[in-house]
Amino acid sequence: MHRFLCAIAVGILVTAAPALAADTTVIKVGHNRLDPREITVKAGSTVVFLNEEEMPGGHTIVADDGSFESPGLAKGQKWSHTFEKPGTYTFIIKEHPSAHGKIVVE
Repeated sequence: MHRFLCAIAVGILVTAAPALAADTTVIKVGHNRLDPREITVKAGSTVVFLNEEEMPGGHTIVADDGSFESPGLAKGQKWSHTFEKPGTYTFIIKEHPSAHGKIVVE
């Protein structure tokens, strides 16, 4: 009986995981680094920025057009933004302005 219930629980988790992944994309942030630098998502999708490196005051993600700005993210911290409108959104890491990225929303 225990194995049966575990099998059902795993089946539910595996079935639910793709739905979550389809709506959320993670961009890893570091010193002068974004991974990936460019993504394409559907309108209504959420992008999560995950800071992977120490930085005094954190890493801040800033949209070139001012449409979004994260707080300073400490190592291991996440910040998310949901993109409701189609368009192209370019951004930088404020502390490393040469690290720029692009999000295309369809």
